[in-house]
Amino acid sequence: MQTCPYRKRLVPTTRAVLLALAVTACSTMPRDFETPKFGIANIAPKDVAIFEQRFDIQLRIQNPNNFDLGINGMRFEIDLNEKAFGNGMSGQALTVPRFGSEVLTAEVITDIGSFLRQMQGGGSGITNVRYRLKGKAFAQAPSSFTISFDQSGEVDLNLAPTAEK
Repeated sequence: MQTCPYRKRLVPTTRAVLLALAVTACSTMPRDFETPKFGIANIAPKDVAIFEQRFDIQLRIQNPNNFDLGINGMRFEIDLNEKAFGNGMSGQALTVPRFGSEVLTAEVITDIGSFLRQMQGGGSGITNVRYRLKGKAFAQAPSSFTISFDQSGEVDLNLAPTAEK
């Protein structure tokens, strides 16, 4: 019975590659890591043009972990009232303290179609808007790894007409 001549080299090489992958996976994400909560704290118009609209958005990041979490960027998409709204990204670096929260400011860009879809359903008394925020945050501390998130909530846009006294 003849064995494959490459088998003697293939088995140790495969073991080495699998060991390297296991060590890398274990060293990147901290043990007992809990995904932070990402939510919209505020949305404000920045630049409204005919084909493109830009909004400043404040995202609150809550860290449920027993260690500080350094984030050096993120990218995300936002749906408002179950309709695609826009996408954004930020290269802002911040540290979210253990059992604490921080606000990250980013820019969201929408196109005319997204903007018109949002305006179609809007009446003059809209205040609370349902949102879905999904994307990736890039952690740099305690080690480098990617945090995927997909969270929903409600935000008050303060668009209700004020009553005159």
